[in-house]
Amino acid sequence: MAENETEEQQIDAIKEWWNKNGNAVIVGAVLGIGALVGWKGWGVYTEQQYLLASDRYAAMQESILQQDIDAVMVQAEQLKQEFSATPYASLASLMLAKAHAENVEYQQAMTHLQWVVDNAKQETLRAVARLRMIRLHIVEDRLEAAQLLLNQTYPLSFASLKEELRGDWHVSRGEFAEARAAYDSAIATAAEEQIDYLIMKRDNAIASEQSNV
Repeated sequence: MAENETEEQQIDAIKEWWNKNGNAVIVGAVLGIGALVGWKGWGVYTEQQYLLASDRYAAMQESILQQDIDAVMVQAEQLKQEFSATPYASLASLMLAKAHAENVEYQQAMTHLQWVVDNAKQETLRAVARLRMIRLHIVEDRLEAAQLLLNQTYPLSFASLKEELRGDWHVSRGEFAEARAAYDSAIATAAEEQIDYLIMKRDNAIASEQSNV
């Protein structure tokens, strides 16, 4: 993945890659682990679980297209409860968190994000969840909690987003010079379509800094 991808682009890339390669990964993992433990039945069960999860996730996406929110919520929870070991469960949990956040239901959103942090096997998905938790902590003025997450290590592909959030964190503390520096760092590795937005945030920080002189 490119270093300047946004979190949404990375999630989309995971979805696209998994749709293309998921079955091959499943079969490879099943054969490898099955040979190791000498239990063919376990392999068949695991493959079936992934395929069932894939079907459930496809059904959830169809419900999204039909704007059937109640069905989406039920299907996402089923993925989390019945197929927690698959990426589909984490993707569903991220979707639930986003829906709750958009409805200003931050505690529910935080619960789903923490589930991804605790259960996702993919570091990219765990990173997305932690970064979204930072954003919610800042919105709710839980700046110490946000700082703890900001100080953690993230994949290089999230460098721009992490620095943007660091800038937001400094703005919340009234530290506009530090915010400007963080936004400059974010701009340096940002995706092209994000640069104008980040420049606007940096310029706002500069204006706030100057007004406080």
